[in-house]
Amino acid sequence: MGPKNKKRHKGFRGVYSPDSLIIHKNKILSLIFILFLYLSTSIFYYHIYQFNNIIYAEETIIPILTYHNFTEDKGDSYKINIDDFEKQMNYLATHNYSVISLSKLLEGLKNNQLPPKPAVITIDDGFKSTYTLAYPLLKKYNFPATLFLYSDFIERNSYSLTWEEIREMIKNNMEIGSHTLSHCNLLQYKNNESYESYISRIKKEIFLSKEILEGKIGIKVKLFAYPYGAYSSIIKDLAIQASYEGIVNANSMNNTLNTDPWSLNRQIIYGNNSNNSFIEILNQQIIPTSKIFPLDGAVLSDQYVKIGAILEDSNIDEKSLNMKLGGAKVKFNFNPEDKEISFTPFKPLIKKSYIINITAYNKSANCTRKKSWLITIN
Repeated sequence: MGPKNKKRHKGFRGVYSPDSLIIHKNKILSLIFILFLYLSTSIFYYHIYQFNNIIYAEETIIPILTYHNFTEDKGDSYKINIDDFEKQMNYLATHNYSVISLSKLLEGLKNNQLPPKPAVITIDDGFKSTYTLAYPLLKKYNFPATLFLYSDFIERNSYSLTWEEIREMIKNNMEIGSHTLSHCNLLQYKNNESYESYISRIKKEIFLSKEILEGKIGIKVKLFAYPYGAYSSIIKDLAIQASYEGIVNANSMNNTLNTDPWSLNRQIIYGNNSNNSFIEILNQQIIPTSKIFPLDGAVLSDQYVKIGAILEDSNIDEKSLNMKLGGAKVKFNFNPEDKEISFTPFKPLIKKSYIINITAYNKSANCTRKKSWLITIN
C-alpha cells in the first residue's frame, strides 16, 4: 500500500492518485499543443498555397501569336517564309510550350487553370497558304490554331480559302473565329455617314459574319478579332452583345490569367521577325499598372490629351523606361514618387488610332516588361 496521506479518487476510468491526475492533465495539454501546432501549420501552408497561386496568376505569360500569310519565298511584313514558320513551331515544341486553342485558353481563364507555358496560335484573314503551307506543319506538330476569317474573302479568288478546305481543317484541330464580313476598319465612318448608319453597318459586320460562318461550318462561332486591331468600347460592347465569348486585339502584348477574355492581347509575327525577336515575344512580361490614361479603347477629340500610366513595378530600372505612341518614341515625364509616366503632345495629334507602348527593364526578374493599349483621336 502507498503512504497514508495518499488519497484515492474515483474517475471516469477508475481509481487514480493526484500524481496520476497531474500526468493526465499534462498529456491533455501536450495533445492540445500538438493540435495547435497542426492547425497553425495547416493554416500557414494554406496561405502559402494561396499566395503561390496568386503569384502564378500574376506571372504566367500567355502569348497569343498572330500570323496572316505564308510563302515559300522570302518573307515580308505580313507574309512569313514557311521554313521560318516551321522553326518557330519547332521552338515551341522543343521548349515544352503547351500550345492550346483559344477556346481552351478561355476555359483556363475561367477556371484559373492552364497547362505550363501556354501559347496560342491564330491565323487571320483566310489566305490559301493557311491550308497549303501552314496547316500541314500544324498537323505535324499536333498544334491547334484559331483561324479568324472574314466571310467576304472566302472563295473570292485563287489565293483565298474554300469552305471545303475550312471544314477539313476544323476536323483536324483548327477552330474558326469571325474577322467581320469585309475586314473594314470598324472605327472609320464612311463619307457623310450618320452615327445611326455607322452603328447599323458595323453591327452587321459583327453579327452577320458570325451567322454566315456558323451556317457554312455548322459549329457555333464564339471568337472575334478586330480588323486592323481597331476598336472602341462601343465596338467591344457590340461584339459581346453578339455572344462572342472571346475577343482579341493586336496590342502587341502578352496575357496573364487576369486578362479580360473580351480584351485578349495578340502579338503579330511579321515575316522579318528574327528568331531572337520571336523568343523575346514569348518571354515578354507585363508591367503591372494601377491606372492608364486615357482608358483602353477610348475615342477622343482632344488632340493634346495627356497619355500615360501609373506603374506598380517597384523593381524597374528607371533609366530603361521607354514610351512609344503609334510606334514612335516620345519624350515623357516620370515621377519616381508615384511612378507616373506621362506624355503630353506639344502639337496636335493626327486623327487616327495609336497603340501606346511602355517598356521597362525589371531588375529582379532580369527581363523587359511591357504595357500596351489603344486609343483613337477622332
